[in-house]
Amino acid sequence: MFLVSKISSIFNGMDFRETNVSATIFHSLAATLAIFAMLSTDWILIEDMSVRNGSLDADAVQAVQFYMKNTEPCHAIGCHDFWEAIRFGGYIDANGKTHVAFHTPSRVLVDCITPSTANYFYILIALCFVISATSVLCAIMSILPPPAGFLSWLRANSILEMSNMMLTLCCCTIAIVAQTDIADQRQNDIVAIGAGVFLVCISGLLSFLAAMASIRQSNRKVRMRRIDNQRLLCARSLRSWRDAGRRPEDVRPIVDFERYLDESTDGDKQVPNTTANLAV
Repeated sequence: MFLVSKISSIFNGMDFRETNVSATIFHSLAATLAIFAMLSTDWILIEDMSVRNGSLDADAVQAVQFYMKNTEPCHAIGCHDFWEAIRFGGYIDANGKTHVAFHTPSRVLVDCITPSTANYFYILIALCFVISATSVLCAIMSILPPPAGFLSWLRANSILEMSNMMLTLCCCTIAIVAQTDIADQRQNDIVAIGAGVFLVCISGLLSFLAAMASIRQSNRKVRMRRIDNQRLLCARSLRSWRDAGRRPEDVRPIVDFERYLDESTDGDKQVPNTTANLAV
């Protein structure tokens, strides 16, 4: 019973006139894109130039012979590759060159992913998770406005939306650093940014649009409140002018409020002088 009464009191404190449908849609799309980016395998794209030119690297052939069927060519890397249990290994070829092997339960990638690259992608997974969770919370607060309090302050000032935009910028920066790290491992290949980065960028753009929708609704609410206040003031003024003959005191605060205050102040100053004259 206590829980039911608590929930009912929360719903009674909500003002559903504050519901922002457009911001809810933007936040829902932003959360969806962040989840897709977290499950994407195309954050970093790698184009093997040796295969494109029709010549195979001897080190790559030796790696294939060493790892046999488990070795796969490295064409793309994404956050989804790091959801499984991974381990790193390596070997030294006949030329004395060290090769780094990335092991998963299903495949092996040689000279593609290093431990530092894995750390970058773990950070990207965490940031995408925070962006998706924050966007879901913003969508809930947009469709079910919270009562006055900390959540209402967050919603009114678009704090979570700005946080998501900052996290999006961090994701793009870390993805570029990971691209540079992979390019150092494969200097003869073309390493480029993939679709996962663009998904995160679009998610940040949707958070920005949601913030603009919230600010627009707040400005509209303030403007409507100002119009209502002006209507009330005009109605009071008209009523005071109409009743000026019967109640002339109502006209003073509206027509010339400063003069009314000056007259009252002057009247208070003259009272002691009058009393002194009577005493004399």
